[in-house]
Amino acid sequence: MNSTGGNGRPGRPARLSRERIAEAALQGDVATLTMRELATRLGVSHSSLYRWVPDRDGVLDLVSGVMVERVLPEDEPDDENWRDWLTRLAWAMHDEFLAVPGYAAHVARPHRHHPESFGRLHGRAVAAFRAGGADARQAEQNWTVFGHGVVRWLAAAGSHPAEPPFGRYLDTLLRGLPHHAEERPPSLRPEAAAHTAATASPSIGDEHLLALARGLASESAKARERACETICDWVRSFDRREVRTLASLLASAAVLEQDATCLESELNALGELSVTGLFDAADIATLRRLPRDSVRPADVEHLDNLMEEYF
Repeated sequence: MNSTGGNGRPGRPARLSRERIAEAALQGDVATLTMRELATRLGVSHSSLYRWVPDRDGVLDLVSGVMVERVLPEDEPDDENWRDWLTRLAWAMHDEFLAVPGYAAHVARPHRHHPESFGRLHGRAVAAFRAGGADARQAEQNWTVFGHGVVRWLAAAGSHPAEPPFGRYLDTLLRGLPHHAEERPPSLRPEAAAHTAATASPSIGDEHLLALARGLASESAKARERACETICDWVRSFDRREVRTLASLLASAAVLEQDATCLESELNALGELSVTGLFDAADIATLRRLPRDSVRPADVEHLDNLMEEYF
């Protein structure tokens, strides 16, 4: 008689479904997951698994679908709850992404995002920024910075969700994003921003802050380096909100940085911002995750100075 139980004896093959495949994939480190390992978890043959998903990317698409369902708030964002809605979304990403080893690091790396699942996430988040007063272009830009900023923090934090304080980082990130199209004319050039800063209270304005944040979150090493150079050039033109936003993004970017030249630029930019005295240790607490031995000897001084000053 054939066995239908889970005692490991030969019998009827385990019934597969996309839901079961996704759940099995979520039981381990998705960054190192292989199709053979997944088939073993499911108790099926390697070939049986391929009848349901074409490859590892197909499995990760299923995982992303599950994760997006878990993190999206059930209610819709509106003009009264949009900031709270985005905060709840970010905290759900924090809890769910960090609960699965390797998932935040996977999402943070350049790769093809599942259009259906991440399309829903993107659409709802953009709607939240629109509800807050941003125009269509600004809402798209805000989502780019918000999404990259949250995911990069989570990838840097890894398996240590208690440190640094995510709430402080999230608050800084949300406050740094422009929410009204009329807050600053898009045509204002950096030179004009510098002139405004010289004649009034220092501030580069939301349009330029957003451009710098996008540069720091860019997949292009050259773009990240250019953003760091601009921060150093404009360091005396930032207000406290702008400094805190940029310092938080720089700290998260440095922990994930794979390009040695970019890492030097990020640490140097943080050093320049520290001279202003406008950010606190909590704003750059992510930097404590950066191993000292991963920094080039010539750049260790930048890191050591920051560690001594703030920690």
